[in-house]
Amino acid sequence: MLITPQTSTQHYSSTGCHSSRERIINQFARITQFCTWPIAYILFHIMFRLTMTGREHFKAVHSPFIIVSNHISFYDSFLFRLILGFATPHLPLRFMAVKKFNSPVMNFFSVVGFVDIVYALFGVFTVIPKKGIEENLKKPIHIIEQGGSIVVYPEGSIMPDGKVGPFRNGAALLAQKTGASVLPLSFRQGNHKFFRRELYVNIGAPHTVARDIPCLEVSQAMWNEVNTLFNT
Repeated sequence: MLITPQTSTQHYSSTGCHSSRERIINQFARITQFCTWPIAYILFHIMFRLTMTGREHFKAVHSPFIIVSNHISFYDSFLFRLILGFATPHLPLRFMAVKKFNSPVMNFFSVVGFVDIVYALFGVFTVIPKKGIEENLKKPIHIIEQGGSIVVYPEGSIMPDGKVGPFRNGAALLAQKTGASVLPLSFRQGNHKFFRRELYVNIGAPHTVARDIPCLEVSQAMWNEVNTLFNT
């Protein structure tokens, strides 16, 4: 069986100065993410006609957990603040990201340091694609050991073509190594209605991942979950 219902038997431990550093980052990110709620609420309701399904699953999940989502735009990460709601116990979310983009505009913002500022403000951590999966997973594993919840976009980049792209194996291996619960989630854009566009968010039930099966199978199972949510 690839996935099992969420249990509360997960145990994490970590020591050293990195633990203190993560606690500081988490506290700072909790404040900045909390304060963005009114801005996110206003802007997303101005630009989009939002439909969110499955938000009750966040009431059933216990931190730390891993959100596995497709990636349709630069604004996806800001939308998570709205998805969680104003009074949520799940802040902060720590986002796995990169500093090299397919967009020339985003690469310019990265070069001039704007991306670094945003990442620092909101507790985003970066991975380096050619560094290797084991090395890149050290940081998110440590965050989960400290009780932090992670958002992963396994496609590895924004997919603007209206489909869920192939998943890389990082999210699956992270779930297997930590035993953290996984919440599948999908974003899907719809039609324009007047000056606003339909935007659908669909959240699946939390579960854990079996550790005794190949990582590729887990990754494919995660893709199947997100793709099903995307097409629902």
